Amino acid sequence: MRSSWLGVCCLLVGTSACSQAVEVERVELLVVTDGEGLAPITTDLGYEIELSSGLVAAKDLQFAIAGDVHASFGEWLSDALVPQAHAHPGHFQAGEVTGELAGHFLLRFLAGEEHEVGMATLLVGKYQSANLTFARAGEADVEQDHPLLGHTALLSGRATRDGNTIGFTVSIDSPLDRQLIGIPFAVDVTRSGRGPLALRLLTRDPLENDTLFDGIDFSQLDFDGDGRVDIEQASPEAASAAACNTVRRVLQTHDHFRVQPQ
Repeated sequence: MRSSWLGVCCLLVGTSACSQAVEVERVELLVVTDGEGLAPITTDLGYEIELSSGLVAAKDLQFAIAGDVHASFGEWLSDALVPQAHAHPGHFQAGEVTGELAGHFLLRFLAGEEHEVGMATLLVGKYQSANLTFARAGEADVEQDHPLLGHTALLSGRATRDGNTIGFTVSIDSPLDRQLIGIPFAVDVTRSGRGPLALRLLTRDPLENDTLFDGIDFSQLDFDGDGRVDIEQASPEAASAAACNTVRRVLQTHDHFRVQPQ
């Protein structure tokens, strides 16, 4: 187990309803990304998709507990433990942000690989969800000639239908500081720790069964017939730009992300 809890902090909550000391226990858990969510899928248009790589630039991963937190206690948590959460509360089903991994990250979702993101600090509790903020990849993330540079996400794979295979990449730009709220994270974090936590990109929504590429007709986007498609928002081809926007809308929802113990 690669985790350690950082001891006990005591807070005196000076209100008539809550006058005794409250023990605040926190743990550090390693967060990783892997390719476990990149399962082969078949889209609504009959394309068999093999996604080999998903790269996403992001920042400020947050974790929210289920239920309400005492008002003054929550304010103290925001100031003392998760300062970024005070600016972006990230409530989900009455949850409260009580954990964070702050900073800028390049999230690597690669088939057969695992990559460390960093150590998150969480208060002990029953968690409900996680949040993150989309960013843009810089020169500290990738090489100067990398196609992700200056963009939010790059998805690469193959689409096959009727014996015809098309290699594709999708380059996505999210609005600056666009926050993704409510990533499922149903975990009971205890004082003994539990980890690592795996942040995963899912090709299929396990609840609604739709896929990351529903509605994309790859053959119609292969304008020169070379078996290769680059789907970009800045494409001069209207169909390519529209397809990119379709994938972007899906990627910016919590349906295709999960955080769970590995």
